[in-house]
Amino acid sequence: MNDKMNPLEQFSPFAGELTEELVPGETTKKIEHENAVIAASGSDRTMYCYAPKSGCPASKQTQILMVLRDDASRDSAEKLLKEWELDKLAEEEHFLLLFPNPVKGGWNYDNAADRENDMDFLLRCFGILRGSKIRVNGFNGMLFYIAASEGASALLSTMAALKPANVSAMMTGPLPADYAFPAEALSIETAAWCTDARSIYYLKKANGVSTEGQDMQGKDVRGQDIHGLDMLDAVLFTGRNPEVRLFAGKEMTFTAGTVRAAWDKLFCLTRRWQNDTHGSYAHRTAFTERGFVAHVEDTSLHLEDGYPRTWFEYVPKQLRGCTEKVPLVLYLHGVGCVPLYGAEQSNWHDVADKEGFIVVYPAATRENCWNIFRLPNLADDFSFILALIEHMKAVYPIDGRRIYISGFSMGGMMTHALANTYPEVFAAAAPCNAFHMSRYGDPAAVLKGFVAGYTEEELGHISYSKSMADVKNSAKDYLMPIFQNAGYDDGIIAMWPVTEEMDDVRTETLKWWKRYNHISEKSFTDEDTCTGLAAEETFYEDTEKRYVHQRWYGEEEGKPALMELVVAKRMQHAIHPIQIEWAWDYIKQFGRAEDGTLIVF
Repeated sequence: MNDKMNPLEQFSPFAGELTEELVPGETTKKIEHENAVIAASGSDRTMYCYAPKSGCPASKQTQILMVLRDDASRDSAEKLLKEWELDKLAEEEHFLLLFPNPVKGGWNYDNAADRENDMDFLLRCFGILRGSKIRVNGFNGMLFYIAASEGASALLSTMAALKPANVSAMMTGPLPADYAFPAEALSIETAAWCTDARSIYYLKKANGVSTEGQDMQGKDVRGQDIHGLDMLDAVLFTGRNPEVRLFAGKEMTFTAGTVRAAWDKLFCLTRRWQNDTHGSYAHRTAFTERGFVAHVEDTSLHLEDGYPRTWFEYVPKQLRGCTEKVPLVLYLHGVGCVPLYGAEQSNWHDVADKEGFIVVYPAATRENCWNIFRLPNLADDFSFILALIEHMKAVYPIDGRRIYISGFSMGGMMTHALANTYPEVFAAAAPCNAFHMSRYGDPAAVLKGFVAGYTEEELGHISYSKSMADVKNSAKDYLMPIFQNAGYDDGIIAMWPVTEEMDDVRTETLKWWKRYNHISEKSFTDEDTCTGLAAEETFYEDTEKRYVHQRWYGEEEGKPALMELVVAKRMQHAIHPIQIEWAWDYIKQFGRAEDGTLIVF
């Protein structure tokens, strides 16, 4: 999505050139938070890459388009680059182009065991980008494909059938006459533009679109005719999820016009989050069109450390020009992420539209990493957040009683730290997929992999934010409502269930907030529950029993729970927007009086 709100910050030394990259057969063992792919090893191969001169956004906002052709020569890649005007499109839309090179014998679309596994090869093409000479990376949930041959169309069809999580969207043409979808096809929804009747039939079934009485030219009551789009003559079908677009088109030769139309109507509107076994689709956010306000490298907050700051504000339409006091939510992105990635990850602005509050997405000051320990030799993100709140109060009618903090991963760690350090400011907190590392973690151990240019000795082992929080809380007995989200299979943070033998940052965090909120610590573990934790109340949020919800109550009878936990099964280090909606339903119950006393609405 070419939205000018996304700052361009990735610039390749080979920008505007078609460059060959080695794709080693041995897969990397390094995991990139929220952006890794799993691929088996194979043989060393190559691909051609094209990074636009105009640059690309941050990696987790950059889209990648892979073009599969049968010829491994540079000439064949250059021919498609010019014939389909892909270079021009990439310059306008700021995405990265990859041309994976097939081996002799063509693409292994039958997934034959005695041949190279091309599905894994395509994933390795993505996986090597971080350390590649082209120096531009993208996001695994915006990995798109175009097939320039029958064999390539068949390979992508097989990949969509067997590894759908790795196919965010694809554009395929005619299939080989002898091709059949694999018998073990998973029938998982996949966004696509396709022309072959077999593809259309399979994907309609997988996407939950009726196939009864349909042929390739058939119309469906849920289908929308798309004509006049520069030679793209197709029907758009939507099934269970309206964000999964399926274009059924006529069999034709792909042209610059058809590719551009597919980009505009399919690729740039698609994102597949890796937050379930096969991922899940959610809508893209058009930040400029929605009315986001950008502050990029802004110095107007006049902070003592001298660093410019970046943040993005969102005010729902119905609140623009309003003078009535409204709540404020701050959402903090994860390490290695950027604010607009956090916006699309959480969709707090969608909740704001429905519920009538303002949301702001700040950026960590240095290297996309929050200074959760408030180390004095790093940028002061604590002062930044406080100054940002004062700025929001000065510009918008913010209800000072109803300021809430939320965040994901390291942003969740920062959420715990801020809630603990400034309980008089925040009415409630909703950390996601992270725990109170600023209290129970070692600064040098936590930050050494994220903050460049500092030794372990320079980072040290003292958490200054913990010391500040202890001083604050010794002066007054506060209460802090906490809504904690977690992934059941989150190997980066903590796997579930908890056992009596476990004593990690997760268990220590939950025990801490129980003590803080005067919640009884008796029967902390319970081997009969999904999470391994005992609570006053445990239930599932859905009939599928994916989301287990637990509540712990304070001393005051009849008052809302002071700590809640939602653990999502089949969830690794990720979040689903539905969890954010539940978080709001919880935190909106609370306010903060001027003297720091908790208010229950």
